Amino acid sequence: MTENFKIDIPFEKKPPRLKELVNNHVMGDVWVRDTPFGPVTDSLKIAEKFEIEHKNVLRAIKKCQQELGIELKFELNKNIIENNYLGGAKGKERKNLKYDITEFGLALLLLYINTPKARLISAEILYRFFVLKTYLSGLSENQIGAIKGHYREKIK
Repeated sequence: MTENFKIDIPFEKKPPRLKELVNNHVMGDVWVRDTPFGPVTDSLKIAEKFEIEHKNVLRAIKKCQQELGIELKFELNKNIIENNYLGGAKGKERKNLKYDITEFGLALLLLYINTPKARLISAEILYRFFVLKTYLSGLSENQIGAIKGHYREKIK
């Protein structure tokens, strides 16, 4: 597993999104669809990619909701969204619980999934954050304003 993990020169072109870090550095594409608010995965795909049972992902989500759900700023109801899927034998399908998960929701959920892949992704996020923080600390206020303006233009 770690043989596929690589750390490139930070921010060769631009700071990567969590979607890119996950896809390029650890486990391939987990995102099931793009929405106007960004990419979304689900708990079934996370279980598959982390090679754990879905019930363990559901347990991690419940723990995350219990501990972080009281913090309104995390908006867990918008980042880890309850949903259903049909599963079971043909003709005997029934509704089962799953969760849709945004990029930010996945970043929070990684705190509760204790696998080597989850730790690698978390370490990569922290590494990139500290590199970005170090880079920004060397810039003047005008340079930071120019960067913000550049990304504001890209969003429009």
